[in-house]
Amino acid sequence: MKSKLIYILLLAFLLTACGVEATINTEKDKVASAAAEIADFDLPTSYNPEISASLKGYSLVSYNPSDGNSHLYLIQSQNETDGEKLAGILEQMTPGSHDAQTRMTVIESRLLTVRGEEVTLVISEGVTSDGETYRQVTVPFQGKGGPALLVFSEPITRWDQETADALIASIH
Repeated sequence: MKSKLIYILLLAFLLTACGVEATINTEKDKVASAAAEIADFDLPTSYNPEISASLKGYSLVSYNPSDGNSHLYLIQSQNETDGEKLAGILEQMTPGSHDAQTRMTVIESRLLTVRGEEVTLVISEGVTSDGETYRQVTVPFQGKGGPALLVFSEPITRWDQETADALIASIH
């Protein structure tokens, strides 16, 4: 987890040095404020704000429960065509399909409504470099400021589908 934070901060530093304006925050209230600009939602129990970043029309918010293996990301773009591209990609992901780069296999794909729009939810499983199996849910939706994506992943030993469903249902 710490290495991910170091990579994000290094990337922000390099982009800033190259003249690209990047904003990184690790203060809880600023992370919460950045998340509120994407959508309102009920945070799963034990998840805490980790980092928010803003770069070239994109916003990212990250939460984790301090276990080093679970993550909740919200990503939003100001570019409306990004939402169309993302929705198209996710609609093509069918159960059993596998991505060799991410080592993820789709186990379920279904339609649901988020913020009044029908979207495709994708549930995948993968294995970390440490050999730990994890499950991930990915949901595109229309955020407050543009197309957004929720990515929620946890080790399979911790995974609770009811928690994931409650998180998604709480997005408004």
